[in-house]
This record gives sequence, C-alpha cells and structure tokens, in this order.
Amino acid sequence: MPAPGEVYTVDGRKMHLQRSGPAPATALHPTLVLEAGGGCASPIYARLQKALSAKYPVISYDRAGMGWSEADDAPFDGKRNAQHLHALLAAAGVTGPIVLIGHSLGGLLNRIYTGLYPEQVAGVVMLDSSHPEQFEAFQGLPAETLAPERKKRAEFQAGGLPPPEFALVQAIFADMPHVLRQMAANYTPETVDTMVKEHEGLQHVARQAGASPDLGTRPLSVLSATVMPKLPPGAEEGAEVQRRWPEYQEAHAALSKRSRLHRVEGAEHMSLVVLPPFVNRIAEEVDWVMAELGCAR
Repeated sequence: MPAPGEVYTVDGRKMHLQRSGPAPATALHPTLVLEAGGGCASPIYARLQKALSAKYPVISYDRAGMGWSEADDAPFDGKRNAQHLHALLAAAGVTGPIVLIGHSLGGLLNRIYTGLYPEQVAGVVMLDSSHPEQFEAFQGLPAETLAPERKKRAEFQAGGLPPPEFALVQAIFADMPHVLRQMAANYTPETVDTMVKEHEGLQHVARQAGASPDLGTRPLSVLSATVMPKLPPGAEEGAEVQRRWPEYQEAHAALSKRSRLHRVEGAEHMSLVVLPPFVNRIAEEVDWVMAELGCAR
C-alpha cells in the first residue's frame, strides 16, 4: 500500500508522516506531534489524530521500521530517534513550537526529545506513559514466540486469513475502513524485527529518559489507564510494574510545575488511545494544554 501521508528522506532513509487539521494560526501556534507506543505504527492513532485535528494541526509519524518508514540498521536509541524526528519535522516545514503527545514508550521518547530541543517543545501530554524504572528487570520478548509470529504474518501477507486478533481491531475501527486497510498492510514479518529491536533498546532508552531534565513550567497533562491486563502465572515482574503504575504516573506529573493528572476510569493501556470516549477525554486535556499556552480554539 502506498504511504497515506508524506515521505521525506532523513539521514539517508525514508520517513513517513501524516498531517491533518488546520494550518497553524500563527508562527507561534503549536503543532501537535503524536509519538507512538512501542511496536505501534501511525494508523493505530488515527482516531485520536482525527479528533485532535478538528481544532489543531496534528502530525503523526512512523519510527524507523514501522509503518512506511524504512528500517534503521543502528540499535534503537532515544536520542537518535529524537534527532530523526526533529529533522523530519524540519523537512515537512514544521519549524514552530510543538506539543508532544506520547503513548506508552512514546512518553519516554518525548522526555528525551524535550531535553534535546527544549526551545521547540511548548507542552507535553503523556498517555499511560512508561516510566524509566519499570524496565530495570526487563527480560525482553520470549524468543520462542518470534518465529511463529513472523510465520503468521507472512502467511497473511501471502493471502491467508486474518489472524484471530484482527477481529477486535476490525470492531474498533469498523467506521474507519481506510485505517483497517492500513493496519493490514503493516501486519508484516518485518515489523516483528522492528519490535524486537525496540524491546532490546528499552533499558537504554529508559536510562536516557531518566537522565533528561524535568519539564520546567511547560503545561503537562498526564492521563493514566485504570484497568490492568490479567497476567499469566509467575509474571512477578509485570505484577510489580502494575502495583507501582499509579506511583509512576504521579512521578510523571511531578516533572512539571504546571501539570495535572487524571486517571481515566475504565480505560486500558491500548483502549485509552483507540476507543471514542477515551479519545474524547484526551482531546479535552489537549484543550487544557493549548489554553495554558494561550492557543485554545
């Protein structure tokens, strides 16, 4: 499938972004930039992008090896990712201030980006974001699951039946058939390799985020899911992360002197960013951030 957005060459490889919404009202009016969670391509955030672009200019993009962006031979690195995103935005003509909206791993990447380009980042929204400490004992993806996952995706791309997990995706995005086609096009064995690379770099990226400066007085909204997934027996590491999740979200809110934290009742880690009621809640928080910046519409 051709890239649905715009493709630019950054550091010798192609990177993809999608923009929507009105153009910035002035050079000082921020553009919203969505940073995906680990292993996620831009179509997953299509409903959120649509909701936000009713008022504001919005950009989503694909990290290296995801969506329509070419893979990167280098290990996954938060600073390298920030540099590539910065160059991508410049190539697309986004030179004014931005508000970073990061889901899961995206929250860590946004902290790194803000530390590198503090003059560009006007505000931050963290969506059930990861915390640097949660990866201290991270074990990575089970090796025995990778080959079957690649095989399943290769068979699907060769014309096989959709995998069972696609039924839920089809239900969630039934009103957005173009998004379903995009997600099917991205369900490839190569994407698994990118997921592995991102998992292998999680501890390094977490340390980079933890070493980044606080957010100062930037408006910061932290939204946290309240429904935790059921864990398999013996998943002590995951159980400890779940126990500390509220504490992690409070720590996020403490990164700025101008912040607020909301626990979104009934939301899970992924449903927070794809289901309409929760997406609308995120849009309300973006309105607050933009109002704090004097840019509400």
